[in-house]
Amino acid sequence: MAHDPAEADFAEIARHFSHLWQALNKSADKPNSPETRQILVDRVRDALDRGEARLSDTDPKIVANSFLLEALIHEGAFTQIYRARHRDLGTLHAIKLPRPEHADDPVVRKLMLREADIGMALRHSHIATTQTVLRLADGRPALVMEWIGSRLADLLQQRALSPGEVTAIMTSVLFGLQAIHAAGFVHCDLSPLNLLSADGDFSRLKIADFGVALEVGYRHGQFDLAFAGRPDLASPEQMAGEPLDGRSDLYAAGLLLSLLLQHCKERDEGLEALALRLSERAPQDRPQNAKAALHLLGGPAKRPVQA
Repeated sequence: MAHDPAEADFAEIARHFSHLWQALNKSADKPNSPETRQILVDRVRDALDRGEARLSDTDPKIVANSFLLEALIHEGAFTQIYRARHRDLGTLHAIKLPRPEHADDPVVRKLMLREADIGMALRHSHIATTQTVLRLADGRPALVMEWIGSRLADLLQQRALSPGEVTAIMTSVLFGLQAIHAAGFVHCDLSPLNLLSADGDFSRLKIADFGVALEVGYRHGQFDLAFAGRPDLASPEQMAGEPLDGRSDLYAAGLLLSLLLQHCKERDEGLEALALRLSERAPQDRPQNAKAALHLLGGPAKRPVQA
């Protein structure tokens, strides 16, 4: 019978593991406490991680010794977003971090930490939750956020929408904007890429990505940014670099509604009229706030329960 090198290697590893396990538990009459054993197990796990990283030709995919980066789901000019799994809990998360070549970029670092501050200040059922901030070994900040399965941009490529679904999407968006504006912020980057849905449930749509959000009354130029956002959805005042308030997000919501209606199976004159009203070029011609826009949409009068 041919000798299998892998079997021999496994047998040797098994012998060493047996010795390791005995060392972790000490003797039967004087075993380690559960706390001490857990500390030793964690240190062994750390040593295995470091050893695996040395054997790999690629960058290690373990963050803070707790999160396994499973897949790169979005890559921008300055940042990356990964789907990550907590190694002990098995829970999924989204982790956003600067690209490696921007590890020392002070503007990117400043914006990431501002995004974390804003995200941690917002808790609402229609806002994606920022859970914590980590610092990588090379000093980069990493934002840990709740994982929500699908982007609206992807869902729009799969099928047409009904007027009821368009209304559900806009209701979720406007409730989310109402909470953002009440906290004193402007999102500044509303788009189908930043609207997330679990299992295509539009009634639970959540607004994500506060990377270019501002405090009400601020301009992006105050943060060394000539322009931030998406030109095809940005308000005229945002394009001009002026101080912003919640009506700038309502302009983007109007253009978003127009886009949704292009994917709609049926015409809805009421929704078309609302899209035009929200996207008036002059801020004073738009609804005063998200609550007023919800009233025009015919949405529920009460805000949903906060997360």
